[in-house]
Amino acid sequence: MSAADQVPAPSTESTHGLNWLDTQAEAAYTAVFLDRFVPLVAFLIKAGASRHDAEDAAQNALEELARMWHQVDHPKPWLRTTAFRMWLKAVHRIRPDELTDHLPERQANDHSLDVAEKIDMVQLLRRLPLLQRTVMAFDIDGCTPSETARALGVPAVNVRQNLRRARLTLERLLEEDEGGSR
Repeated sequence: MSAADQVPAPSTESTHGLNWLDTQAEAAYTAVFLDRFVPLVAFLIKAGASRHDAEDAAQNALEELARMWHQVDHPKPWLRTTAFRMWLKAVHRIRPDELTDHLPERQANDHSLDVAEKIDMVQLLRRLPLLQRTVMAFDIDGCTPSETARALGVPAVNVRQNLRRARLTLERLLEEDEGGSR
């Protein structure tokens, strides 16, 4: 079964009270839902979420998008930011200082060529401090430092500085791992 087969379909139950103005809007929303669910989950896992937390945050963000469909001009960055914030809110409410060190049961499809590379990447990212891991997840997902700064509510210079630190730390970790000191 492919990852696309496991994407939950948007339902009227999860978006109850939503009155579509026309069937085109509903079709457009459904297309965004199906296109963005798996990449959102993958992004959140790279940021440090467990699979369960990532799926919950992605689902909640997509439900919020349904409610605000006609107010959101650019769904992809809006969803990324909203899902990330929803995940952070849940993490801080449930367990403030803990992020999971466990790999998800099933990797979300992030279009990497090799499953081993994906697992290694997630393990390596999880060795970074929280802010460095977060900005790297945004970077890997294709965000500019300015977009990341807006999503996190921090100055872009902080994002660029943490990206630089994260890359240096990753380089050092890779060198250590190649030296057999893993």
